[in-house]
Amino acid sequence: MTDSVNFRAKNGETYEILIDVDGTEISVVQRGKVLGTIDLSYQESDYGNDPDRYHITHLALEECPSQVGIGRACLQHHIDCFGAPITAGNDNGMKAGDGSHLTGSGPGFIHKMRKEGLVVSDVPHWDRYDE
Repeated sequence: MTDSVNFRAKNGETYEILIDVDGTEISVVQRGKVLGTIDLSYQESDYGNDPDRYHITHLALEECPSQVGIGRACLQHHIDCFGAPITAGNDNGMKAGDGSHLTGSGPGFIHKMRKEGLVVSDVPHWDRYDE
């Protein structure tokens, strides 16, 4: 089972945003063709007060038109469905084993989504466990 919503982008086109039942894949579909996906890893908190979260491990929206709100709509729909914070890798030049390193337009997109609060830089309380 998946959850889907139709999204009318800034370019006037309509796209279907689909999220699988466990929240680990978001797909963007138009006229039956998958234009892009966002893969996420569900991560349970090891600490009682910290929320479980979804971590972006693959951001592949290259076939989607850019700057029309599709990526933002994907993340917002995921948050609406699952209510959990979304985290992402950093643009630090290192290749992450889980695939969450940012490439291409990913760093700019994630930076913008962090500014809007759709992707969190950190989940509360993480820093106190690094001591």
